[in-house]
Amino acid sequence: MLAIVIIFAVHANLHNPKLSRGHDLLPSYAAAVLVRNGHSRLMYDRAAISAVETQVIADANLDMDPRYGPWLNPPFFAWFFVPLAALPYRQAALIFLVLNTALLIISLKLLTQMVVARSPGESFAGAASRKDWRTLALVPFLTLLPLPVLQAMGHQQNTFISLFLLIVAVTCWRQGKAFSAGAVAGLLFFKPQLAALFAGVMAVALGWRAIAGLCVTGAALLCVTLVTMPGSLGDFFHQLPPILHWLQMESPYNWARQVTPQSFWRILIQGHVRGETSAPVEALWWLTSGAIGMAMISAVRRSLRGPQSQTARDRLIAAAVVSMPLLMPYYMDYDLLLLAVPAVLFAAEWVREPDGITRSDHWLLYAWIAYGLESHFNPGLAGDSRFNLTAPLLAAIAGLHLWRCVRPRIQLTQPPHATNITQLNRPAFSRPMDQGFVRPATTDVPWCMEAPGQLVSAAVDGPSPCLAPSSR
Repeated sequence: MLAIVIIFAVHANLHNPKLSRGHDLLPSYAAAVLVRNGHSRLMYDRAAISAVETQVIADANLDMDPRYGPWLNPPFFAWFFVPLAALPYRQAALIFLVLNTALLIISLKLLTQMVVARSPGESFAGAASRKDWRTLALVPFLTLLPLPVLQAMGHQQNTFISLFLLIVAVTCWRQGKAFSAGAVAGLLFFKPQLAALFAGVMAVALGWRAIAGLCVTGAALLCVTLVTMPGSLGDFFHQLPPILHWLQMESPYNWARQVTPQSFWRILIQGHVRGETSAPVEALWWLTSGAIGMAMISAVRRSLRGPQSQTARDRLIAAAVVSMPLLMPYYMDYDLLLLAVPAVLFAAEWVREPDGITRSDHWLLYAWIAYGLESHFNPGLAGDSRFNLTAPLLAAIAGLHLWRCVRPRIQLTQPPHATNITQLNRPAFSRPMDQGFVRPATTDVPWCMEAPGQLVSAAVDGPSPCLAPSSR
């Protein structure tokens, strides 16, 4: 399906008299034109951006709404598009399509590495014995099934850059390269709503080295902005809020494309009308985000105080990424492509430790499947009704991922539901499904229960994954 979309986009770019796809690149192209011409202070000037966009629409013969599309990113990110601004728009759009496709392919390979590798440092070639067709098909299925990948490719959004940077940062985190993880995460701030929570959790979990990496990248980007675009940083902070207010409150705005609690409550209570967000909507929005935020804090605290293991780390990363849309005031549906990372980490744990999967994990699997299918219908459903189903589905997925970070571990003297050695040594999947899977028992290692009905051997992750309540 993705190949069909790419072929169609290339054909449309080369042969159609009017180009009707890939228009989200236009604000970035327009901002880069201004920077290239020495007018970086005009990036956040609505009249200046609108004039450039109108001219580009006419010159490139674009089939699109000529209304103004604002540049919403920090100033430094415009430099990324300056080389493209030296080309005619259609050529620039084609090159950007090729770049996005390449980044997607690289991202899929890195995600596949997370699934097939038994440890974060294992090479892709070293896991050759586990690269059967089912494992190799898992990552493309998880990434390409939901709608966001088609939205990002069809609109020519910069989401594939975000996905690639997030995967590299997660890979460095999982390999214990704290400084590199922080440095790469700092690049994600070209879209602050995609970086803030992830970078914050990383800084707390990895400590001063990750913070140093974030600071080095931040200082470098700040210097680039101040030296090459004097005054533009102040314009970003002072002019962006009025631009966002005009975009969302004063103009016809499709709140169905937002996947935040604010969008959910606003559509449900106020409907599809322009105007200020009402006080009840704001109250419910803050209550919803506050509950997720408190759960995220609990997950981080548990991660710091609990046993350090590969599984606990991956669960925290997944919870941080999947909670981002619920804690940010602005999060578009195509950026949900980044949820491929927590989905793959969850799948990797399932492949690596199938005996440790609990009943709540099965519910999480069902929620992921529901999200992947529903994402294809939500833009139309939420646009024609007063219910944005993606938001509660994300809340359910985030809640279950956060629960995986904090669910209690209880020290046991012997495995429950076992009265003798014969019963201890029964097959792994002999228990009913509704009680969870039981790992085959041994008599020379301690046992703990991660959740009611689930046994985990202390030999699973090296150092004991379970501690007595008094030692937590």
